[in-house]
Amino acid sequence: MKILSSIALLMLMENSTLSEIKAPVEVLSIKASHFDVIKLAGERVDEESLGISGYNITLMEDDNNWIVYYQPADYPAGQRGSIGKKTYVVELRKTDLKIVNAYYGR
Repeated sequence: MKILSSIALLMLMENSTLSEIKAPVEVLSIKASHFDVIKLAGERVDEESLGISGYNITLMEDDNNWIVYYQPADYPAGQRGSIGKKTYVVELRKTDLKIVNAYYGR
C-alpha cells in the first residue's frame, strides 16, 4: 500500500514544475509581548460572545494603555454609523495588562 501511495504521489508531481510550487507567504508577524495583549483582549471578546470571524484586529497604544480594536473586515473606510456589525474595543494597562475599559465602538 505504501508503494502505491508513493507511485501516485510521483505521478502527481510529474505533472508539476518547480515554478508551480509556491513557497509560503508571510501574512503576519508580531512580537510575543503583543500576542499576549491580543490574547488577553480576546478573552474579553469571548465573554461578550461577539464572534469576530471576519474581523480585523488593530493594536494601538498610548502612554499608559494598549488598545485592541476589533472591526469588521468589510467595514467601509470613512463609514459613520452602523453597518449592522459591532466594533469592539478593549483597553489594557501597560504595566500589568489588566483590562481598564472594554466597550462597543461606533
